[in-house]
Parts: sequence; structure tokens; C-alpha cells
Amino acid sequence: MAEFNSLNKEESQKRERHREEKLRVLQEEKEARVALMRRQQQALDEQQKAVDLEFMMKYHTIYQEPMLQLILDRKREIAARWGWHFPF
Repeated sequence: MAEFNSLNKEESQKRERHREEKLRVLQEEKEARVALMRRQQQALDEQQKAVDLEFMMKYHTIYQEPMLQLILDRKREIAARWGWHFPF
């Protein structure tokens, strides 16, 4: 009986170590996916920032109302999003 208990205890410890290892691997995979998603989001943000900057740099005084007002409003939104100063 003592031998059976010893084997059962060893098997239980082995299962517990296996479970802990599996959880550790799953956690590492999750952290890697999260890090990848963050890098992808940063890349998308940088792309959007470049597009927004290009829009901000466009000459807008050739437009008439109401289009001019829409353009200026959009430029204000962009400036607010990125913390840029927009004088109009």
C-alpha cells in the first residue's frame, strides 16, 4: 500500500509539473501575441500619423466654403489627436 501511495504521489507531482509547464508555455505564447499586436498597432499608428501629416501640410486656401470649413475642422481633429498645434 505504501508503494502504491508513493507511486500515486509521484504521478500526481509529475502531472502537476506538466500542468505548470503547459500553463507557462501558454502564458509565454499569449505574451508574444500581445507584444506582436502592440507592434502592429504602433506600425498602424505611425502610418496613420504620416497620412495625417500629409493632409495637414496640404494647401487648403484654394477651397471655398463649405468645403474649407470641413477641411479646417478635419485638420483640428487631426491636430488634437496627435497633440499638434493648429493655429486656425
